[in-house]
Amino acid sequence: MKRAGDVRHDATGEPKARTIVLRDESQLGAAARIARHLENFFAAIRRRIPERMNVFFLRLVQPKVLVTLGVIIIALFAVGLHYYYKLAREIDERLASNFFDDSIGIFTSPFKLSVGDRLSLEELTNYLRMAGYQQRDYTDSTACNDVRGSFAIQGSAVDLTPSREASITFNLIPVRIQINGNGRIASISSLKSGAALGSTQIEGELLATVSDGDRQKRITVAFSDIPETLRNAILAVEDRRFFSHNGIDWRGILRALWTDVNEGGIVQGGSTITQQLIKNAFLSNERTFARKLKEAAMAVILESRLSKEEIFALYSNNVYMGQSGTYAIHGFAEAAEVYFNKSLDKLTLGECAFLAGLVHAPNRYALSSDMTRAIERRNEALDAMVGMQAITQEQADAAKREPLQFKRREPKSDYGASYFVDYVQRFIEDRYGEQGLSSRKRFNTTMDPRLQRAAYEAVTKRVKNLDKILGQTNKRDGASSRVQAALVALDAHTGEVLAMIGGRDYNESQLNRATDAKRQPGSTFKPFVYATAISQRSYTAATLLSDTPQTFTFDGGRAEYRPTNYHGGFSYRDVTLREALARSLNVPTVELAMRVGLGQIANLAEEAGLERPRVYPSMPLGTSEVTPLELAGAYTAFANDGTALRPIPIKSIQGAERGNALQKVAATTVRVFSPQVAYLMTNLMQSVVDAGTASRLRAMGVKGAIAGKTGTSNDGWFAGYTPNIVCVVWVGFDDNTDLRLKASDVALPIWAEFMKDALDIHPEFGGDSFPRPGGIVTAEIDPTTGLLASSECPAHQQEIFISGTEPFAICSHYDTTDESLMAGLDDGYSMSASTPGYNRITLDVCAETGLLASPTCARVVRRTFEPGHEPMRVCWGEGRDANDDWRADSRAVIESYGGARQWSRDSQRREVKRTRNGTVY
Repeated sequence: MKRAGDVRHDATGEPKARTIVLRDESQLGAAARIARHLENFFAAIRRRIPERMNVFFLRLVQPKVLVTLGVIIIALFAVGLHYYYKLAREIDERLASNFFDDSIGIFTSPFKLSVGDRLSLEELTNYLRMAGYQQRDYTDSTACNDVRGSFAIQGSAVDLTPSREASITFNLIPVRIQINGNGRIASISSLKSGAALGSTQIEGELLATVSDGDRQKRITVAFSDIPETLRNAILAVEDRRFFSHNGIDWRGILRALWTDVNEGGIVQGGSTITQQLIKNAFLSNERTFARKLKEAAMAVILESRLSKEEIFALYSNNVYMGQSGTYAIHGFAEAAEVYFNKSLDKLTLGECAFLAGLVHAPNRYALSSDMTRAIERRNEALDAMVGMQAITQEQADAAKREPLQFKRREPKSDYGASYFVDYVQRFIEDRYGEQGLSSRKRFNTTMDPRLQRAAYEAVTKRVKNLDKILGQTNKRDGASSRVQAALVALDAHTGEVLAMIGGRDYNESQLNRATDAKRQPGSTFKPFVYATAISQRSYTAATLLSDTPQTFTFDGGRAEYRPTNYHGGFSYRDVTLREALARSLNVPTVELAMRVGLGQIANLAEEAGLERPRVYPSMPLGTSEVTPLELAGAYTAFANDGTALRPIPIKSIQGAERGNALQKVAATTVRVFSPQVAYLMTNLMQSVVDAGTASRLRAMGVKGAIAGKTGTSNDGWFAGYTPNIVCVVWVGFDDNTDLRLKASDVALPIWAEFMKDALDIHPEFGGDSFPRPGGIVTAEIDPTTGLLASSECPAHQQEIFISGTEPFAICSHYDTTDESLMAGLDDGYSMSASTPGYNRITLDVCAETGLLASPTCARVVRRTFEPGHEPMRVCWGEGRDANDDWRADSRAVIESYGGARQWSRDSQRREVKRTRNGTVY
């Protein structure tokens, strides 16, 4: 059988017959039948194409070529499918999280409310709005927004419904909060069951979001929160056909391509709102065709996942709108607050048009000094709205006549939180590395927003008063001479940073003086000296020190140090450790430090969290530099039963994916000394507040149990604490100019102002007393001798001791001219009427024998002798040899023990101390 299609021609051009054997189609396999159909198909195509293309076509339809093309097409399809699912998964994961953009969120600590707390209705509703809650009608009491929490007001009650995410993460439930006429919470109850609750929590306020090191601020809004006027302005300027395309505006793309071809590069994007959202959230600003292709693909995917309204709201919340100080402004709601100090619903037509036009080049239009560019851009947006028929020409003309007035928010609305955010970012980088700030997480910080506000107001109020006292200017050109202040407040038992002020104005100076300014702490360092001494159990609160001029040698005797007291005077008498600390006496403190060992003090200070101080005789007076944050952390050792806490600004971390469990963050702890030492030191520092250098606190209205220490160097310090909160305040000049004011005049008032508010807001932070551990005993002593008081002592004082260190000898006051007593003394004994403390030896002697006192002496007195006339033997009562080995010669005892030997109670020894020319040997 022959067919025309099978006829071939020979060399002469004559047709050459070809015999073809055909098989029955039914006998062919499926593959053969498909091949036959394809052959017929390509033959039909070949007959219809020009003859000159036949050669190319014949090569194209060769089986090998077809197979290769098929493989390539399948591979491309597989690759495309892979990337489609990859991009879709990335979008789905981001949509499942709270953060649509690739950033971390930094939030305040969850806001805890308890019955009895001070909180007015205005304060509560303002916080809820700042935390992103949406106000709703009271009649819609069951409304619940999956993205944002909501609240409704009826009289003095607030019905609060948390977002779904907050409910899952923090176990929050809808509650009703009733506020009484005194501005305090009267009751808290569950909205579902009506059960009374003692307390509840509100999710934290967003402080900042950080993406690639760019710090951002935004206010999240729903589509319904965006006024129609603003929506139309955005559509007119950015994407008129937004509600009709599927994520890609093909007409816009063709128009942009035509422009790009004519210009010889990519100069126009033609992006839709959906594509801009994708670019802002997922991609870079790189102008390449590859990025545009990926952007378009992701836009189509996003349009299949969300409604137009949801996409528009996401865009409105994420779009970049300029800078405010160190923060990037994102979203129209935040821009409205920053530029006009208004919420979205209060914007005028002209302001809406300006914000819509701002998207194209925010910093160019918003920062124009003569406003010409800003007004031109606003007018262009208004004309675009007319062209879209969103407004009439008359409305546009009226809006163009509006004065465009920026009313930026006052810096005080930040309440100094920017310093804290700086600290948080650095903490995250130090602890978690660069990945900590590049991964999508929610960081719940430790900041208490009400305490932060109280701290800011206390600092601001008091430094203004100091400006007047010091005669400093408030003008910006004189900023370098303005007095500065820093405040840090910590939870005494967790180390959490509750509030932080790093300076008086963040916009003026970003130096965080709370974390970065190392300055001499002055006498606030002294408690670490006394704690070291008491930890050795050789010294007690009743141990006597000499408040007389003294010279101390160091560096192998090649150098001398002569400290003086701050006020320059001396009492020329012995004082107890309690009095020395309460009055902040310098010379007794240095004397104690030299006895204890400067190296031991440096070790303890380092364990408490301070940078190891340099070992010099001046070290006990606080000459090594610290930061307020370091000092606050070190003081937690006193407030936290001897365990120091390294401060932390993060309470918990949560991954961006919905349902991720919270990862709690805890402070590092270091045991510095025993709870008994901590309690004794706290009791000593209570004397500073009640009767010492910080006694003004009581007059300032701060009540309850307070311990602390003032410190005056070139600056003013106060470090103090209650049973549950530690607070350190620093005041000074950045150039280290001497304030020439006492700490009690500069730092103490700020501390008092803050703590009054803090204890009013959180009464549980205070208390009437500090918890007393076991192992503490009380004894009545004679403060002039440090011994147990007898009926003959003119002064009696209750003193506390670590069990086993209390005095065992009873003081007895005798007239030193008593002849019967004098007759029993060794020949050559004489008393001098000259001033005690100079060229004299002070010893504890037995009142009966006049010999060096021992534990067997019933009554002991402290006497001063001229050198060479002190007793040489120890009184041991009848039947004891006064010359037995170590009880022999007091001079040998003095020389071998450096003039200061503490005989322990167990070994029945007594202390011998010698002073000559004001020098302790």
